[in-house]
Amino acid sequence: RQAFLDFFAARDHLIGESAALVPAGDPSVLFTTAGMQQYKPYYLGTAVPPSRRVVTAQRCFRTSDIENVGHTARHLTFFEMLGNFSFGDYFKAEAIAWSLEFSTQLGIDRDRLWVTVFGGNGEVPADEEAIALWRGHGVPAERIVELGRSDNFWGPAGPSGPCGPCSELYYDMGEGVGCGRPDCKPGCDCDRYMEYWNLVFPQYDMDEKGALAPLPRPSIDTGMGIERIAAITQGATTVFESDAFDYLIAAGERLSGVRYGSSAPATRALRTMADHARGVSFLVMDGVLPGNEGRDYVLRRIIRRAVQQGVSIGMDSPFMARLCDLVVEKMAGAYPALGGCRAAISQVAEDEERRFRRTLEQGTHILEEALRRAKDTGEELPAEVAFELHDTYGFPFDLTREMALEAGMGVDEEQFERLMTEQRERARTARRSGWGEGPSEVDAFQRDTAAIAVDFVGYEKLEVFTAVLACRTLSDGRVALKLAESPFYAEGGGQVCDEGWIHTEEGAKLEVDDVVRFGEDQVVVARLLEGAVERGNRAKAMVNAVRRHQTACNHTATHLLHNALRLLVDGAVRQAGSMVSPSKLRFDFTIRRAPTKDELRRVEDLVNRRIVESHPVRAFVTTREYAAELGALAFFEEKYGDTVRVLEIDDFSRELCGGTHVTSTSQIGLFKLTSSQSVGANTRRIEAITSAKAIEHFRGAERLLEEAAAALRTDPER
Repeated sequence: RQAFLDFFAARDHLIGESAALVPAGDPSVLFTTAGMQQYKPYYLGTAVPPSRRVVTAQRCFRTSDIENVGHTARHLTFFEMLGNFSFGDYFKAEAIAWSLEFSTQLGIDRDRLWVTVFGGNGEVPADEEAIALWRGHGVPAERIVELGRSDNFWGPAGPSGPCGPCSELYYDMGEGVGCGRPDCKPGCDCDRYMEYWNLVFPQYDMDEKGALAPLPRPSIDTGMGIERIAAITQGATTVFESDAFDYLIAAGERLSGVRYGSSAPATRALRTMADHARGVSFLVMDGVLPGNEGRDYVLRRIIRRAVQQGVSIGMDSPFMARLCDLVVEKMAGAYPALGGCRAAISQVAEDEERRFRRTLEQGTHILEEALRRAKDTGEELPAEVAFELHDTYGFPFDLTREMALEAGMGVDEEQFERLMTEQRERARTARRSGWGEGPSEVDAFQRDTAAIAVDFVGYEKLEVFTAVLACRTLSDGRVALKLAESPFYAEGGGQVCDEGWIHTEEGAKLEVDDVVRFGEDQVVVARLLEGAVERGNRAKAMVNAVRRHQTACNHTATHLLHNALRLLVDGAVRQAGSMVSPSKLRFDFTIRRAPTKDELRRVEDLVNRRIVESHPVRAFVTTREYAAELGALAFFEEKYGDTVRVLEIDDFSRELCGGTHVTSTSQIGLFKLTSSQSVGANTRRIEAITSAKAIEHFRGAERLLEEAAAALRTDPER
């Protein structure tokens, strides 16, 4: 690690910090998966880099390799990527020359070094420049392998972004490793040739439709897997036999009584446990906690996968916390923050393993019986079994699939997804049960009028003259409408919808009590008070301004609360959900421990101080990349477009948010926490009130105090 940083620092590279595994404000990917990810704005030319040459040791996590971990000699979830980067400075000639120079400095045998290059396709030509450069440095033509786009055209790190052809350096692990075929070479799926360094030449920007456009400045992005280069330089056959993993493998052997290499299942289990212990440690360090969605579910999944593998080789006692503790001991020198999170990492691993062992005991028995029955009939595992395990026992589908594959059979994944979709639809209908037949009717109305787009103008206007573009009477007597322009906010992002009124020029009067969101579109649902409404009617649409203001107070206060929790309680606090209404706010968040009463008092005090200080609040629309550069928080795994809306409170809070807000914190008036409770593993819920509701709360408390004082015949001031 240090040798790499020093090598490139001597060549005028600025040593950059590793980004966190959770990308700051970039919702396009779950995790940091490559060293270049934090530098996307520099490649796109939308920001100025601190130096045109940078070198980093970046911690990375890739979910695409989870199911391969343990089965191969090289696949990992968590790994460190060493990388040197050029932002419009040097290009292929220097990158190739330095990669060979550093490889030689590490003692790599040039006679066992192979390279791959992009061989071209119908859209992009072969990388002849790279081929000539490798040949010029003495790499024989027979050890330069041309591969296709899937192998040697890298990126983007997400659905869009910088990309380009690449050259990869491979090390021949020897004829005794791999498939044994005489024509084996890089590109083969076996483990004989280990790729250890990828030189990416970003020349293009790919949009979300796959179209390529030239980048403003061709650049360099390289990535060397530190675990792979450790295996090569230490003469290890796999990454798991290098010093990056050997201490964890040895601990697994001691705890299980099983020897690494004694059998394929034992080797797979020990490798999986070792890899996942590292992943768990660093994910928790970077603020991820076990849960059921997005990043949180990935953490839960790898803990469960490691535990299942441990149980499969006879590990009846909890072990994950002990393995994670070893990771902290080993790597805290390079990552000091890891040492500061030691207790939290152990607690998360221990709690999640304990919970899952109960689930595993129930689910494994049912699954093994079902697998035996399926094997007897020669069929695959019924999707209904996988669904029951998931729905009733919380047994993860990916674990069911993996155990089925180990037993030599598959699972009908399409049928499983159909069952899950049906369950989600039942749950969605149940959540809207107050509508009677409304949900299906409103959905049908939206389907029939999908070509009619509503223009939401409610950020700027609370009243608007508009036209009724479509309407339909529902079976419960209410009316579904589409307006040309609508000032009504549709429920979304945790905020309840607006209410209000619609008065047509023809004399109809309607009271709006629901606004349903359909992506960027919306349907207004209203009760008809007078007259009749028809398509083409001109109307005045009016938001209930008092209700909107109360909701806005609570929504802005939610952002203040979030910021205060991160500042005063735990910087790793992450929003897990919210509900903002006119009467109160509810904020769910992940945290490693329960906040103390004193911490909550200080949080409340800070929010009220921010209110009194009258900080400006503004919302603005910008590019996703610029929002990430500003550090805007985006904790939900939503799909964002190229532009996003940022809610900014002075210079201390920025979050992606589509809700409605006050324009100054002073408009909130007063903030009062009313409850704090646990709502799940590592998840807390705070409820609070603001403005007039908070004043009512204090007056109620004052009345109780006066009544108690009167009963005790004493002065309440005393």
